[in-house]
Amino acid sequence: MIRLNNNNGFGLIEVTIIIITIGIMASIAMQSMTVLITDARQVKTEREMELLADAIIGNADISAGNQRGDFGYIGDVGSFPPNLDALIINPGGYTTWDGPYISTQFTQDTDGYKTDEWGNAYTYTGGLTISSNGSGTIITKKIADATTDYTLNNFNGTILDASGTTPGTTYLDSININITIPNGAGGTTSRSYLTNASGVFTLDSLPVGQHPLRIIYTPNVDTLYSILTILPRHKSNKTFKFASSYFTSGGSGGGGGGLSGSGSIKYVNSTAQTTGGNCDKFNFDIINTTGSPITITSLTPQWASPTAYFKEVEYNGDDVYEQENPRIGSGSTATFDNPKTINAGQTINIQIEGFRDQPTNGNKVNMSNTDFTITFSDGSVITFNTGSCN
Repeated sequence: MIRLNNNNGFGLIEVTIIIITIGIMASIAMQSMTVLITDARQVKTEREMELLADAIIGNADISAGNQRGDFGYIGDVGSFPPNLDALIINPGGYTTWDGPYISTQFTQDTDGYKTDEWGNAYTYTGGLTISSNGSGTIITKKIADATTDYTLNNFNGTILDASGTTPGTTYLDSININITIPNGAGGTTSRSYLTNASGVFTLDSLPVGQHPLRIIYTPNVDTLYSILTILPRHKSNKTFKFASSYFTSGGSGGGGGGLSGSGSIKYVNSTAQTTGGNCDKFNFDIINTTGSPITITSLTPQWASPTAYFKEVEYNGDDVYEQENPRIGSGSTATFDNPKTINAGQTINIQIEGFRDQPTNGNKVNMSNTDFTITFSDGSVITFNTGSCN
């Protein structure tokens, strides 16, 4: 009988070689795995920083009505956030803040959105970049080239009437251009501008975003309303046209008919209107009909009824008189904080507000359909009815 014996196994040297080979392969695999993990963390960190940047300045790819519709924190507040916390928590009772501005995948972890994939906090100090150093090297996401690209933009416009006529020197002071923008501190501010004789105007220092614009032909209270979309490094021109031929010869302008009163200052007819949620204020337009500037220091309003006392006078949107305790009534003189000069042919809007039934506050009084006589410090006298409440 032939017996086959095969008792040969792995020798010590062979086993050692196998173990070394397995170790080398494991080391290579671990190195590859470490690289993959690091790469994945870097990619995810870069994506997070991009989303944080979008939360601050908006995503340019999101549109509404064929134009950009997302401007992030800056579009609502008008300034860069002071820190990343402000992207999910209102930084101070801001009325214009409309967050959170970060996707819900981050808000599930109240602090996770502020750290990179290595657990280190992002570096952001209200400036132009967000950076991460968790990988051992700095990863940077640029938000903008300059803060002014997002906070200080201009808009140029031109105003014409229905016939394509410019205001000229006769009507330029009869146009009030008003825009409301976030003020950078959680509120809003309204700015007023005038056009030049060619109908051209420039709105300056505008933050990015969508802002309401009103162009008012004050003698007729005809208003053009538009929402302006202001982009970073904004440069554009737009023409606005009234539906009537106000500036054409024979049109009803601030210097033509439609004026009343005695003296150098005239009332622009049909401009008085009562406003406010409780109809407790009204405004009206006056015009200097002379060829020289007129300086006024006060006005004295008189009315028969109702019994009411007011606290404030505004001159083209600026407070020129305010006294609340006590308020003053019919026949009392409101002396301006500073003298005001009305240039030749210039139209000014006056607002009197804060009417109450008592000198020391009391209840609000409806001032609609009230006959007023206003005497100015230069001796000019105008009369009008405030009309229905708008």
